[in-house]
Amino acid sequence: MTQATDPLAGDSKTPKNRAFASFINSLTSPNILLPNLMAALILGVLNIATALAIGTLIFSGPLAPYQTMGIGLFLISTLVGGVLVPAASGYKAIASGPRSGQAPIFAAMAASVVVVMGEAPAENMAVTVVVTLLIATVLIGVFLFVVGFAKIGAMVRYIPFPVMGGTFAGLGFLLIKGGILVALGRDAVRATTPGHVLSADLLIQLLPAAGFAMAVLVLERVIKYKHLIPVLIALSICSFYVVLFSLGETMQSAIAANWLPQPSQTGSFLPILTSDQIALVDWTAVASQTGAIVVLGLLCVIMLLIDVSGFEIQINRDLDPDYELKVAGVSNIIGGLIFSPLACQSNSGTTIAVQMGGTRFVMILFYGALVAGVIWIGPAPIAYMPPFVLGGFLMYIGIKALIRWVWNARHRLPLGDMLVVLSILCVVGGFGILQGVGVGIGLATVLFVHRYSQLSIIKTRMSGSEYMANIDRSIEDQACLDAHAKSLQLFILQGYLFFGSSTRLLEQIKTMLDGPNRGPLAYLLMDFRHVDAIDTSAANCFAKLMQWCKRDGLTLVLTGGSADMTERLTQLAHDLGVYGTTVQIFHDLEEGVGWCHDEILKQTAKDKDAPGQTSKDPGADAGFEHVLAELLGNAKAAARISPFFQRVELVKDQRLFTQGDPGDALYLILQGSISIVLDVPGKPALTVRTMRAGAILGEMALYTKEPRSASAVARQNCVLYRLDREGYETLQQTYPRAFGLFHSYVVRLMAERLGRANRAILALSR
Repeated sequence: MTQATDPLAGDSKTPKNRAFASFINSLTSPNILLPNLMAALILGVLNIATALAIGTLIFSGPLAPYQTMGIGLFLISTLVGGVLVPAASGYKAIASGPRSGQAPIFAAMAASVVVVMGEAPAENMAVTVVVTLLIATVLIGVFLFVVGFAKIGAMVRYIPFPVMGGTFAGLGFLLIKGGILVALGRDAVRATTPGHVLSADLLIQLLPAAGFAMAVLVLERVIKYKHLIPVLIALSICSFYVVLFSLGETMQSAIAANWLPQPSQTGSFLPILTSDQIALVDWTAVASQTGAIVVLGLLCVIMLLIDVSGFEIQINRDLDPDYELKVAGVSNIIGGLIFSPLACQSNSGTTIAVQMGGTRFVMILFYGALVAGVIWIGPAPIAYMPPFVLGGFLMYIGIKALIRWVWNARHRLPLGDMLVVLSILCVVGGFGILQGVGVGIGLATVLFVHRYSQLSIIKTRMSGSEYMANIDRSIEDQACLDAHAKSLQLFILQGYLFFGSSTRLLEQIKTMLDGPNRGPLAYLLMDFRHVDAIDTSAANCFAKLMQWCKRDGLTLVLTGGSADMTERLTQLAHDLGVYGTTVQIFHDLEEGVGWCHDEILKQTAKDKDAPGQTSKDPGADAGFEHVLAELLGNAKAAARISPFFQRVELVKDQRLFTQGDPGDALYLILQGSISIVLDVPGKPALTVRTMRAGAILGEMALYTKEPRSASAVARQNCVLYRLDREGYETLQQTYPRAFGLFHSYVVRLMAERLGRANRAILALSR
């Protein structure tokens, strides 16, 4: 029995043969061919109308005699871009062509060229405009390719939404303005002010265009018909001629009354330029459009990347945005060299095609053939196209942009963002797109700075009683620190410190210093480990803070900054003459907190007229049994317990035990200090805690009988006393009452550590 084969698989499994088989299947299957033909027809009508409208808009006023040149230019773009882009795209039925949103910038460039050239002949102006558009296309094509090749297309997402919204709203306004000029035709030169536009004779020309635009806007909300716009265009043209002939008018009288354009004096759209006309180009005028070209390039990237997201939803497949940028770039480089202005992928066109079943490359071929036929027929049929239809079409697109980016956005955007959108819209309408984008970026920056400065850069604020330092001290010293906890305030900072956020921090600290609840504050600690960077203005704010602390007799402790931050703050303190006195700077938070605690203990000893060193070793002038008696509060119990401990001596950097060793003993430090460290494979050991004289360590592993979870390293020469598991069990059996006191102390010690940890967690969660 013969096995059935897939008609799309071809004779081979190579992608090339599969694509060829799919194309042949599109031609031979009526269920595929007919929807694609209809999609090509509708898409062709819409894009041809767009090309006519853009060409008419750009080549108006002094350039009106060369309107055929402009329309031909954008029809070629409709053909070249509409075929080249999908041929190379990741989706072979993607719609592409001149974008109506780019038309206002093209029109502004053309108007600027006319102004720069002054009294030059109209032909020179028209040729210069064409060359400007083609050079802009090539340069923007290179820019699109570079952005896609470098895979930095996602950077466009860093552009604030209000700037994008305001820019697109501004383009919508310019499209409405352009639609008015197109609708007025030859009378557009008289529409220099709103008062002129509203004069009776011009208003009569304008009302049909406005009516067409409003009719499309209203009907598309009521009638969900995918062919609505082409049908309305056809009905409007037919209605115009029905009214014209029913009134007894002729084509010539309609042309004389400006209801129809002047017939073209040429019989073909081609050639766009001749070799003789190149000599007429004013290269100074071309160079003057650099700024507009830059703005247009950025807008093309934004539009294309926004549309790519829309494509993926419509076709239910993923596309590579950077690849689509490269495709658009190469297509426009080629197009600019063969008289095809800027053309990019279009989400709206692709949506129409998909809804009508146009999902194959065969649709693109029929579409290309339709546009090529219009170019081959020439400009003669354009004389039958009423300007109010093209003008109304542009006005419709512009009004939709305003509805989307202004009216619909008013509920989604905060007031500040909405004001940015409206400001850009006003500047674009009054001065131009380049100025509008510049103002928008400036306003968005100011708005961002204001909002960011309102965010608190204080990640956590804690008092000395809430922070659990990683240093275990004797009971006496810890009690002293608890009693003086309010003399230390800790601020854990975060984010980026610039003039706005640091000024707000300064205001909060000033309120605390000048407030009635300041208390016995002596040490102000600022931790920078979560700070990304600090600018010059913020550094100046810290200079003011240093001066305040010097004035109020406070010690400012700075910890955890990066090398650059530490260097800048150290130099600042040196310049003010407060380094080492008012200002202390340490590598990390624990080191800074430990220094503050030592200073508190030292000051307490002075106040008691008790000379000596801070956190003195209890065993430095007392025996082990005496220290144990102080811990337990019972000399008799200490005398019975002490024989079960063995003396251990360590030199600096010697390990007491190693992570993973059996948990077979606990230790009491008589002299020196021990650091508890975590051994991390491939990285430096991480210090978790430091235990000083009078502290007990290793009790957890002894109680749980688990291996050591960390290592213990001597930070200086140490004397310790060790209670191993055998001694622990013997003590429990021999002296149960003394053991009970010792056991109660260890449990109380662990509970205190847990309580301090809980308070620190609670403070960090605020």
